[in-house]
Amino acid sequence: MTLFWTQLASLLGPPGQVGPPGAQGPQGAGVPAGGSTGQLLRKRSAADHDSEWVTTPAADPLFIQASPPSAEQLAGASRYQWWDTSGGALTLYIEDGVN
Repeated sequence: MTLFWTQLASLLGPPGQVGPPGAQGPQGAGVPAGGSTGQLLRKRSAADHDSEWVTTPAADPLFIQASPPSAEQLAGASRYQWWDTSGGALTLYIEDGVN
């Protein structure tokens, strides 16, 4: 025997009232204390919440784009920073040209 449901909405019923807010969750790790104007927050290791404030040289070229800079953009720079937003999150890359 095969049954066909043509009025599925009537089986579900109307939505109920919104319940009260839940309890406050525990405080997260947050951003490390410190940092000053011009500094950036970077990951120190692959471990969770292991980050630090760093000062980047103002003389290095800075690229705000979703891909690495081209060789023409680098124009002989030994170090550069760029942002990647293509994955739906903001990722900062600071590269020294060695690796």
